[in-house]
Amino acid sequence: MHVPIYETPDTVKKIGYLRLGTVVSRSDTPYGNANCPGGWYGIAPRGFVCSGKYASIDDYPLIVKAASVRPDTSKPLPYAYGFVRSVSPLYLRVPSRAEQKKQEYKIENHFRWFANHPEEQRVGSGANEHARELIPDAAVVPPAEDTPDGVLLGGKSNADPPPFWIENGNRAIPNVQGFDVKPESFFANMVKRHTGVSFIGTFDAGDNLDHRRFAVTVDLRLLPIDKVKPEVGSPFHGVEITPEMKLPLAFARPCDPKKRGEEMKACRRIYRKSENGKRMKRESDVIPSRAFLQLTGVREVFDDVPYYETKAGYWMRERDLAIAMTPHRWPGAAERGEKWIDVAIVDEVLVMWEGKKPVFTTLVSAGQDGVKDPKNSKATIRGFFRLKSKHITATMDSGERSSVSGGAPPDPNAGEAAAADDQHDTSFELRDVPYVQYFHEGYAIHSAYWHDRFGIPRSHGCINLAPIDAMRVFRFTDPPVPDGWHGVQIDPNKGTVVIVHP
Repeated sequence: MHVPIYETPDTVKKIGYLRLGTVVSRSDTPYGNANCPGGWYGIAPRGFVCSGKYASIDDYPLIVKAASVRPDTSKPLPYAYGFVRSVSPLYLRVPSRAEQKKQEYKIENHFRWFANHPEEQRVGSGANEHARELIPDAAVVPPAEDTPDGVLLGGKSNADPPPFWIENGNRAIPNVQGFDVKPESFFANMVKRHTGVSFIGTFDAGDNLDHRRFAVTVDLRLLPIDKVKPEVGSPFHGVEITPEMKLPLAFARPCDPKKRGEEMKACRRIYRKSENGKRMKRESDVIPSRAFLQLTGVREVFDDVPYYETKAGYWMRERDLAIAMTPHRWPGAAERGEKWIDVAIVDEVLVMWEGKKPVFTTLVSAGQDGVKDPKNSKATIRGFFRLKSKHITATMDSGERSSVSGGAPPDPNAGEAAAADDQHDTSFELRDVPYVQYFHEGYAIHSAYWHDRFGIPRSHGCINLAPIDAMRVFRFTDPPVPDGWHGVQIDPNKGTVVIVHP
């Protein structure tokens, strides 16, 4: 799936990579062939690729055409996404009725259940449709709740034809997942329940199969749509800090972590001073969960409880707020006028800075174990770091480990298995997690399309962002990922500074 890019025409230093299906400009002639019989070709905007097993200078091989759908970086979710609702086969071609019955346990019962539960495919408001509220040049996307599930999973309609590489009933391209299958095989392997899968298309299998529809995964396998719940990501996002705004700024802390989106209970009360100014009186008004609040900077304590005054005139308890603060001491990056990112674990707040000017703030979900020792807990590591790599997307396991992280390797059994005997296993994959930025070993700032708990500790140690925020932060940091590349490695002391503290 990946082709490495090297700094010079050799394998000494990797600087990035291309994903399967990418077409990039190259030099007319190779720059030598050391350890690369096909020759090293220069590509735009820099670097060299070896022409051979994984990269070709021929005109569009069939596999490249099949994988030509690129991640859409004008959207918070660069692919379409869904979650496997029950253990399911991944097919290599459209299976016959008999083949489906062989691979799918109690398939007739499943068909009846799916027909009687159309609400299972419905979604609410999603990230892509709200992106322009924060990012002006983001793609214009219709409301997810009005979009057919076939389109939500990457198709153009609910009746798209099969892709060209399976039009005649056989598969015209190889399996690209790193394991061998026989040419006549219709079945690749099983995918576990709860696995997050990325898609590039859907199609209708036609009359012979009662118009059963299939989704095409990014790695060119087929998953029945009735086994997948579309996922559109949280519409939550942070706030651009304008010149008129002054820190401290705040968000109302979310209350009930068992709720989702707009259902998260609004429970943060407002307070006003008594007439004599000696105590606080609680009002009946309630602030919506994660509401953005501008503060005056005035903090007072009544009966041992600290309160902050808002610019709207009321007061709120400090413990009900997630507060973005100016640091007590400026880091070197601020003094040098660099971009840098500040993450406060206790408040679950991220602030982006340009020198000493704050430009953006939002809520995060850091490690679920708070400020414990990250060596033996699910806490986020603390300290001064620089970004070491950026990835348009990267696949993680349920412990947020990835093969591109440089930290602990992912669980090889997560997500997929040869048979369906693992349906009670709690490990699973999250395919193509968007906008991943590693700053230390396996710790990354990345999008989380699978939850809406921002402002609440939840991760296994990474810093989770809502999809819109992850796109905004990814665009802010340096260096950018060149057009056409899927990821970039960053030289030491060149990446944007990340400071994580309690």
